[in-house]
Amino acid sequence: MGSLLSNIFEDFDTVFTASTRHENYGKEVDVVEFPCVHKDDSEPLSIIWPDIKNGPWIAGGACLRWYQNQPVGENDIDIFCSSEQQANTIIDQIKSYGRYSTKYESENAVTLSYHDKKGNKYWTLQIIKRRYFMNLQDVIDNFDISVCQIGTCGNNWSLGKNTARDIRERNLRMNMPLQPDAAKRLVKYWTYGYRPVEGLLEAVKINPVAKQHYTSDEDYQNAF
Repeated sequence: MGSLLSNIFEDFDTVFTASTRHENYGKEVDVVEFPCVHKDDSEPLSIIWPDIKNGPWIAGGACLRWYQNQPVGENDIDIFCSSEQQANTIIDQIKSYGRYSTKYESENAVTLSYHDKKGNKYWTLQIIKRRYFMNLQDVIDNFDISVCQIGTCGNNWSLGKNTARDIRERNLRMNMPLQPDAAKRLVKYWTYGYRPVEGLLEAVKINPVAKQHYTSDEDYQNAF
């Protein structure tokens, strides 16, 4: 009797699980290569499918690396959206393949770890929910570091007015007025090899606001 009940419940669980799984579950992604995206990072972009007109958009550190023909490696791919509904749709789409874990979740962002079907490549995908945007330029204009004012939907670049020059010259330039945690972000990009422009160190040193969140672990608490 016990064995019979166990078999019944196992069969029910199998049917229930199969019926609730998304059609993408366990499948390979139909990968498309994008001109502005390093080929090693094509798979997550093929899931996110950025749209220059309506969003989502990719901006910040991942784009900085792609612009220099580097894969993102262990860095995040930051995804910016036009609405909460769009953000939730992207999260569901990433999860639909069944190859993810939730690394962090707050009202500011949902951070997922996603890997390809063979388990050879892993990416950290951070869907920003702190605020929503009208367009890609709106996203770029709200970054406080010039070399992070870079975004793409895969086919073209959008840059801030100083971005190309500061990437080329390795300048570390921050918008004024300085934001809380500016000191933390200055140190972060300084260690990446960017040199503070004239007056920036002094501005951070004398500004108590810039050091308010120096110990914060959440990159996008005050990123823009």
